Amino acid sequence: MGGVPEDYSSKGNRGTDSWKTLFRDRSVLNLGFGWDRTQNVLKRIELGELDGLSPKAIVLLIGTNNLTSSKNARENTPTEIAEGIGVILEKSAAKCPQAQIILMAVFPRGEKPNNPDRAKIAAINGLIGKFATKPQITFLDITAKLTNADGSISKDVLSDFLHPSAKGYAIWAEALRPVLPY
Repeated sequence: MGGVPEDYSSKGNRGTDSWKTLFRDRSVLNLGFGWDRTQNVLKRIELGELDGLSPKAIVLLIGTNNLTSSKNARENTPTEIAEGIGVILEKSAAKCPQAQIILMAVFPRGEKPNNPDRAKIAAINGLIGKFATKPQITFLDITAKLTNADGSISKDVLSDFLHPSAKGYAIWAEALRPVLPY
């Protein structure tokens, strides 16, 4: 939910420079964790993760990990994922009523536009975009900025066709700049 992104490789923290430029000397708390699913975020909110915080903004990017199954969880449908995101938004708004919530569209994944996850992600984004009818929520979809004109993904932007590279984080940071309340 904001902050300096966690690194997913041995290449170092690829978002550090972009986040430092974007947030400068502002206090930022990163509550995102690798392999997070909507239910993990909901459980942490239930356990008090947002209690006592008064952020100006919450940046929420969640949902892609729900598209895969693991030994502990099955793959969720786009509707289930959107419902989980909706509950996260409700609980975040209740815990931090002063915060502007920037809801990120789920980033594209898979090198080619015909990757089966792309249709699922488009369905999720179509559903969650409707949450932005509330004044506290801004929906930000940067899919077109993360993909090439033909819909493919470059490793220069999403290094493993899922996680942002330094260039991907720079694109994300630039897209956030006009919607963050400063």
